[in-house]
Amino acid sequence: MKSKLTDEEKEEWLKREDIDLFISDEYFHHHAFEILNAYSELKEQVVASLNSKILITPSIRKKQNNKVIGIEAKKLNEEIRILLKNIYDLEIKFEVYEENGVFYFSAENSSIGGFDFAILNHYKNLLALRNLCFGSLQYADGERRWNKFLEKNQDLQDIATSLKNIELKGKNIDNNLDSNEVIPLIVGEIQFGNWALAYRDFFKVLKADVQNSVDCLIYIVPTGNLESMLSDGIVTFDKSKKIIEDFAKVISVPVWLIGVDAQI
Repeated sequence: MKSKLTDEEKEEWLKREDIDLFISDEYFHHHAFEILNAYSELKEQVVASLNSKILITPSIRKKQNNKVIGIEAKKLNEEIRILLKNIYDLEIKFEVYEENGVFYFSAENSSIGGFDFAILNHYKNLLALRNLCFGSLQYADGERRWNKFLEKNQDLQDIATSLKNIELKGKNIDNNLDSNEVIPLIVGEIQFGNWALAYRDFFKVLKADVQNSVDCLIYIVPTGNLESMLSDGIVTFDKSKKIIEDFAKVISVPVWLIGVDAQI
């Protein structure tokens, strides 16, 4: 990226409304490549969505005593969410957090400390919630928790009814794999924040993996021109890759690290 801008270039950049986003680099940790190849259509859809034109909020930022082109991270994050949300035939839930083996969505609680997005097996997730609400170690307010979740997720009513109609109150119901479509449990982060947040993100997925066996973490971070257009000291592709390599034996969850860049 050019280190010094003329007044004309600054003015021209501030008029920009969009840029071409593309995947510049990838890194696969702990069998992530094999897992994603097993769900090749899912992988292809994510790749296609991230190679797209997006809207931006341009800015001019200071970098090492020079003025350089910049973009607003919040707008960038929002645009990537829109790209993922518009993937055809792939249901992605946003603002997802995990508690006691159950994944809740944004309508259910704040996303603070949660994942930016997730692809879930709703039968298995509701089964875990059902067992917590009505099983062997049921919540005292299980009925309230169950109803509150479903009020915010009307599309899951049919699955919920079939589970609740099983007359085994006070006992857990085992998952019947034969009756369920095999859907991988994938959680994702879009991270353009301070570099220290990467450590929090990896600990977060390890916690969720304890009771859920997460199939893969999709970690979307900036690199190249896009990295330069954002604030200094942020999570980047190279920094994230180094963390994964340094803690390879600790990070047991498969990770698909995606470095997104921008064509200026």
